[in-house]
Amino acid sequence: MIIGLGSDFWGNALFTTAENMNRIDAEFILHQFKLLPVILSLLGSLSAFLVYSFGRKLLVQLKLSDIGRSFYNFFNKKWFFDKVYNECIGQFFFMFSYDGTYKTVDRGIIEIFGPMGLSSVVSRKAFYLNKLQSGYLYHYAFLILISITLMLGVRQFCIVTGNFIDYKISILFFIISFFILNQKETK
Repeated sequence: MIIGLGSDFWGNALFTTAENMNRIDAEFILHQFKLLPVILSLLGSLSAFLVYSFGRKLLVQLKLSDIGRSFYNFFNKKWFFDKVYNECIGQFFFMFSYDGTYKTVDRGIIEIFGPMGLSSVVSRKAFYLNKLQSGYLYHYAFLILISITLMLGVRQFCIVTGNFIDYKISILFFIISFFILNQKETK
């Protein structure tokens, strides 16, 4: 897999056009340039081990000097790129997504127009309809007459405007009217 051109491990998985075929050029560079990354990484780890093991006093003196403190802060704090990114950009998008999408959409709109809002409106309207029950027969006859008239009126409205208005829109307007009436009652 790592050998290079001598291996057909990747096969045709990595397609490279002929004009971008620099894998052949990479095979014929000098050997010391191929070994340079390995040598430098081993040299860096060896020098870090020696300095931290045997040169602690030198490191403390270097860190307390002005030039050493400048180099130490430069390399240690990474120019504060991650701090600027996290606090200015990352936190802004986290707070925007929490306030904008979670509070407004998930907890706001979906709960109000979703099952919870619909169930609260239906239960409140059922409570008001329960108050209409008085126990008198003529009240029940009047409610039955009103409901039959309303159902026949809606049926006739659907027959007359069936080709022009979709019944789903009328159901949507009916549900929205419940929410509007509910808001007027709470204010």
